[in-house]
Amino acid sequence: MSDHNSASEVVIVGGGIYGTSLAYQLAKSGRSVTLLEAAEIAGGASGGPGERGVRANGRDLRELPVCAVAQQLWVDYQAKFEGGVGYRRVGGLKIYDVSYGHREHEVRGRMEATAAAQSSLGSPSEVLSRDETLAREPELAPGILGAIWCPHDGVGDHTLATRQFAKEAAKAGAVIRTGAKVAEIVQARGIATAVKLASGEIIPVGSRLVVVANAGAEALLKPVLKPHELGPVWNLMPQMHFVSNPLNKTINHLLSHAHRRLAVKQLPDGVIMLSGGAHVGYTPEGLWKGSLSSMTQNVTDALLTLPFIDNSSFLSADASRVETVAVDQVPLIGQAEAVSNLIYGYGWSGHGFAISLGFTKLLADWIKTDEKPEALEPFSPLRFHKPAELLKAAALGRAAA
Repeated sequence: MSDHNSASEVVIVGGGIYGTSLAYQLAKSGRSVTLLEAAEIAGGASGGPGERGVRANGRDLRELPVCAVAQQLWVDYQAKFEGGVGYRRVGGLKIYDVSYGHREHEVRGRMEATAAAQSSLGSPSEVLSRDETLAREPELAPGILGAIWCPHDGVGDHTLATRQFAKEAAKAGAVIRTGAKVAEIVQARGIATAVKLASGEIIPVGSRLVVVANAGAEALLKPVLKPHELGPVWNLMPQMHFVSNPLNKTINHLLSHAHRRLAVKQLPDGVIMLSGGAHVGYTPEGLWKGSLSSMTQNVTDALLTLPFIDNSSFLSADASRVETVAVDQVPLIGQAEAVSNLIYGYGWSGHGFAISLGFTKLLADWIKTDEKPEALEPFSPLRFHKPAELLKAAALGRAAA
């Protein structure tokens, strides 16, 4: 049985960046909050070594308005919290070259169109020539065509940020419980009344239950959601490599590439982090296992972009964090039809850290006002089912005519 005398107004399942930042925002607004994390805070995709990109450059257009909100909030919380949230606004460059089978005018047109769309949706972007790009990043391969420059892009220490939000949420009155794995959503008369932990303990739910456990969300939600409320997702194990910098070169920005699965960051201690490329396998027990082929692909893409890395040595690799990916690589956010006080979000698709603060602000607004923000509509799982409804309606219309 529960050891709580009364239910918190909001119970949050998941102690990653989404759960902790939402708990903080709600607790600061005066809501009583209990956050339940199966392992440790930042124990999943929101933790681990290195840094995560906080970028708008190259992002799905549906996410850009939320991303613009998030990027300002990263600046605000870095200044607001004692010790910050590990955020550094270094700016971002998305590198372009003319890959095999493409034409230069096509690539330039794509750059101009992408920069214009990003700017109009809240993330200032500028197309740079080859010379302008090399002036910012002299170590790039000289054969590049140019880049899109996003001055608001940056990087963040995801583990630190997640733990800082948990700490500040607790200071604001939220109850943060670790080692509290939720096994079941208990419901009655169309609402979630409690959650049952793996230990058997029952945690009562007040006005809202929010599930943002990412990799653990789908299994927990399936028994209470209708089929059309779930989206097509799968799990993967992103791989990150950390290499030395014996030539003491400097990478000035968050770097990505238009034609290669690559993200490059220079950490505060000078170590170079390579990510965004091929993933690794994992066992049924949840253990990750690397492969030479995935490592070779990632390093080759890095060398083609920054040739000086050929002088580097491997320091470490990590692929220990499970990431849940939606088929269109855009998150799934909704409210259960049969459980009216249940809100859920998952499928952050490997880039959710960057946009987390924008989404949790919108989720907090939703909970506080009982009105779903219009900005969340593009992320409804119904996007995978509405086309069928439209086709059915069209067929009926033709029949009536």
